[in-house]
Amino acid sequence: MAPADEDVADLVTACLEGDQRAWVRLVDQFTPMVWTITRSHRLSPVDCQDVYQLTWMRAVQYLPQLRERAQVAAWLATTARRECLKHIQRGRRLVPVGDSPLFDTYERETEHPDEPALRRAEAGEVLDAFRQLPGRDQELLGVLLADPPPSYDEASRLLGLPRGSLGPLRRRALARLRGLLEAPAR
Repeated sequence: MAPADEDVADLVTACLEGDQRAWVRLVDQFTPMVWTITRSHRLSPVDCQDVYQLTWMRAVQYLPQLRERAQVAAWLATTARRECLKHIQRGRRLVPVGDSPLFDTYERETEHPDEPALRRAEAGEVLDAFRQLPGRDQELLGVLLADPPPSYDEASRLLGLPRGSLGPLRRRALARLRGLLEAPAR
């Protein structure tokens, strides 16, 4: 039985007010639908996971802009489908080269520079630090770091800021984020 529109709208409102339990309920409620959509596009299990995560990341980014909160299911379904199609398009551009066994046997002697950042992202540290940023920084980074990123002209229009100020504002917002990530744990 589908939940009442009012219940879904209240759940979305609670999410937007920062209620962590509401986020858990929202994700639990709509996870089966998102997984069904990703699998219907015949993606590999790993690609399904990527699209699933991107769909929920988009929810965190764009849920505040949702006009009809009761329509979150339709919005999530559309977002999941679009992310699937983007993933398929990106996959068409990749052309594997070389001898696969050679790549499989490569043993790394040192840690790749991206691995600490990836571990922090997986542990939720980056999202926690992002949520501590001022709202203006969150909005700016959300727009500028979208995939695919908008042009600076479009970002300027979306944010209502002069085009020339976007780079310096972005740099300062990223510096604040870096500062939060490098601060000692409390």
